[in-house]
Amino acid sequence: MSRGYNFEEREEREQEPRPQASPERTPASRGHGGATADAPARDRTRSRRQRLQERLPDPRTSGRTEVRALGRRYELTARERDTLGEIGRFRTIATDDLLKHRYAGKAGALRKDLVHMQQQGLLHRRSISVGKNRDTLVIVALTREGAEIARQDEKLPEQQSIYSGFVKPAEVPHDAAIYPMYQVEAAGIEARGGTIRRVVLDYELKKEVYSKLARERDAGALEYSRRQREIADEQGLPVVDGKIALPDLRIEYETPEGDLDRVDLELATEHYHRGHMATKARAGFKMYGFVSTSRGRSAQWEGRELTATVLSL
Repeated sequence: MSRGYNFEEREEREQEPRPQASPERTPASRGHGGATADAPARDRTRSRRQRLQERLPDPRTSGRTEVRALGRRYELTARERDTLGEIGRFRTIATDDLLKHRYAGKAGALRKDLVHMQQQGLLHRRSISVGKNRDTLVIVALTREGAEIARQDEKLPEQQSIYSGFVKPAEVPHDAAIYPMYQVEAAGIEARGGTIRRVVLDYELKKEVYSKLARERDAGALEYSRRQREIADEQGLPVVDGKIALPDLRIEYETPEGDLDRVDLELATEHYHRGHMATKARAGFKMYGFVSTSRGRSAQWEGRELTATVLSL
């Protein structure tokens, strides 16, 4: 991942609009000491101008609408609500990736939105050290309240899961890298005329698979194997070496012809051993990996698909 953007914990102060020129008038007479005689009048004029500015819509809050969740009221812009939904779908996202993929490099806009959502208690933000050089990665996740608001978004599919909170610290760098992997694959799907419908993380697939397998715990070996394959088929997953293989991410999309399709993705990191990667490749998952920079800093997203041929080298 790239080095985290160091966001400030407060909003930038907006520049005060420059006062318009006053109508031309006769030069003011000066009293003793060179002070202008009408200085108190100018001070009163400036105070009136300031009071007027206080009554005008604040450009930082214009366009915000009221949202209710868990008995409280919040004010959010459409962009802020979209950002909540995006974070909730992937659970953990690095701020660098939000800046690149959702804010078109506009750091000020991202900073303002994150600060405003965090001040309302909708967002967690943390800085963690990653890689051999202990580079800083800034990540965000939703609070319980933020997730509840995201679930109210009618633009999200009804079956789309929304997550809150962080996972185990050791898993955060891997989980944060899921989002840029998604962006690479989604760009290809959309370039071919497809439309993304839903994303499914391994958390959801594990919940579906393991809850059903747990009920077969006391079954005999043959019956357990039969039910295992049935459960795998229900979820569209393969069985490899006697286990149901689970991808890091599933993307469900609609083809240009209107058919529903999906692709299962796996993120290969430097911690994957060759046998584990080979198992995932045998499962038929589309695999992506990282590559380190020439300067030896934290791993950078490469966006390169790893094929079975590459894995066998």
